Amino acid sequence: MKKPLTNLNSLVVLCSPPSRSISHYRPPVALLYLAGHLKKHKIKTKIIDVYLKQVVKNSKFYEHVDQLMAQVEQNILKQIKKLKPKVVGITCYTPEYAEVLLLAKKIKSLSPKIKIIIGGIHPTLYPEELLLEANSPIDYEVIGEGEETLLELSKYILFKKGNKNKIKGIAYLKNKKVIKTLFRPLNSNLDFISHPAYDLIDTNYYTNASPYAIRGCFLRSMYILATRGCPSTCTFCVAKKLRAFNGGGSYTRIRSADSLIKEIKLLKSKYKIDSFYFIDDLFTINRDNVIKFCKKLKQSNLNLLWGCSSKVSTLNEEIIKEMSMAGCVQIDFGVERGNDQSLRDIQKGITTKMVLDTFNLCHQYKIRTFANFLVNLPGETKKDLSDILKFSEQLKSDIYSYNVFSPYPGTEIYDNMTYRFSKDEYAELFTASTLIEKYPHKYKFHQHKLNITNWANTQNQRYNELLPNIKFHLSLKYLNTILKSRAKLNYITQTSLLIREVLNQKFNLNL
Repeated sequence: MKKPLTNLNSLVVLCSPPSRSISHYRPPVALLYLAGHLKKHKIKTKIIDVYLKQVVKNSKFYEHVDQLMAQVEQNILKQIKKLKPKVVGITCYTPEYAEVLLLAKKIKSLSPKIKIIIGGIHPTLYPEELLLEANSPIDYEVIGEGEETLLELSKYILFKKGNKNKIKGIAYLKNKKVIKTLFRPLNSNLDFISHPAYDLIDTNYYTNASPYAIRGCFLRSMYILATRGCPSTCTFCVAKKLRAFNGGGSYTRIRSADSLIKEIKLLKSKYKIDSFYFIDDLFTINRDNVIKFCKKLKQSNLNLLWGCSSKVSTLNEEIIKEMSMAGCVQIDFGVERGNDQSLRDIQKGITTKMVLDTFNLCHQYKIRTFANFLVNLPGETKKDLSDILKFSEQLKSDIYSYNVFSPYPGTEIYDNMTYRFSKDEYAELFTASTLIEKYPHKYKFHQHKLNITNWANTQNQRYNELLPNIKFHLSLKYLNTILKSRAKLNYITQTSLLIREVLNQKFNLNL
């Protein structure tokens, strides 16, 4: 019989950088999966998750955002000081580079004995940068997906179990040189590593009725991850480089329908959700699995509404019909452009006809559509913008979102740029769409002379009408969900949030 792993202060604490507290009831999904895998293997784990109670963000909020972030950081440090962990893990996107580095330094100042591990997309693609900072506080980086790597590394740090040089998928500094261990192959069995630790966050907060999960639908929801990896080659996204980093091939993986149903049942019974949203890049990667999931969801009689992101090339009438019958009320699509040549230029792998046919099928089967468009792409002309608006009219989508491209490191567009961001400039990516006119050599990719940020804001106001949302909230499907909800009072208490958000977005009242 194996002895349990025990040690004083054998605690792993996971946290996000302070800026992620500016969210709309979106939980730290990556941390939930990491913590769940550690707990499954008997590693004592905590998540420090500081959120801001002011969910609707107006201009006054952003006037004081730096002070709020300083308060969030102090809250994180206070909790770490109290918990006295031996290991702290922090996740990092590229724009968060400076704040993650500063947070790590302050954690180290609390106790030099704390081992700090950084994971996420930035250290995966650029592992040398954080480690080679002067007096870097970073002890290790996790490269690639983190569940199994973090587990092995935690066992090594906490219990001196194993040899760190044999732990695949880590990087660390030795004699001022970055040491990277062997690449860790992706785990194809997502059921094995998908056990999100919902008990480590404030689920009462995150399941509040809101219009943010299935966007535009006022529901009590939770986010679920059903797949990993995207097979697309879009030039504006890091998915292509991440797939190449992981060797291609089996990069896209799926959880079984049974695994998903089990998690959804838990969320409904324990946390009283009325809906859920698949936060995957592309939920419909595997048609057979989606159809199997839909059939099992119907058989379960959970009577939940749900939404997801998809790509028109992965759908047909059969799967759309099955999704609708299983309670899917909205699909988010990356339409991006308004003509076929522009779609080819960004390697989207779809045509305008495919988009139009899919949207028509969604309308036929009463599934709301969310059309995302992307502007400020290389070579973009006024005609491209005109084509986007003409196509928008054709689609008759329920919701539209016109987004301004920012050149994130790791995207093909960035790799083809002559300009390279310094580490001090990474934080600009948070607000890059507002900096195009000021720094056109960094952020302007279009050829026309329009202010693209103003253009996008204007179209977002123009094309998003109240009627589709009113129709949904008066539908029998929605009203029946509310009638059967075990948390009806929560909808009443959250109504003011919904009203403020609608007025702000539609009428720009800044409430």
